[in-house]
Amino acid sequence: MVYRSSLQVAVALALSVATTAAAQESRFTQPQAEHRLLERLAGEWQFERQTPPEAGSRPRILGTGAISAEMMGAFFVASRWAGNVYGADYEALQAIGYDVEQGKYTGYWLDSFMSFRWELTGIVDAATQELWVTTRGPAPAGGTTGFRERYRFDSADSITIIGEMQRDESWVAITHTRLTRKR
Repeated sequence: MVYRSSLQVAVALALSVATTAAAQESRFTQPQAEHRLLERLAGEWQFERQTPPEAGSRPRILGTGAISAEMMGAFFVASRWAGNVYGADYEALQAIGYDVEQGKYTGYWLDSFMSFRWELTGIVDAATQELWVTTRGPAPAGGTTGFRERYRFDSADSITIIGEMQRDESWVAITHTRLTRKR
């Protein structure tokens, strides 16, 4: 009788552990709602980077090029940028995913202009529905500072990325990059 009772407890415990593990595993292997946003970045794009628009002056074109971005499964989007920016050949790699455990977007950015690996974190701003990706890195005048890119999804075929740099407690626009989906 004790053997049978112990066996029943062991089976019940094993089923409970298996059910809990399966529930946790499905939570991590199934795409979440936040992963669908990444699909909007996938595709073939052209980009044009400009100075931010200011009253009374036309933005200057800082560079142009192409982006090829593809989903890696349902969890990450990997992008390769290539073109001419600031008068030089330019290449960059970006990967962004949504980390369920951390509850935020994470990723990295590498480019041909410097030997620094940018660590990215992001959220979707509730008011604007923009993807805000932030990082810290080398400041133009030395030292480090915060940087942010605000991805504004204008349409299925158009994204505006507003690049900002932190100055004191404020964010100041430093670039506007227009992405246009290639047909």
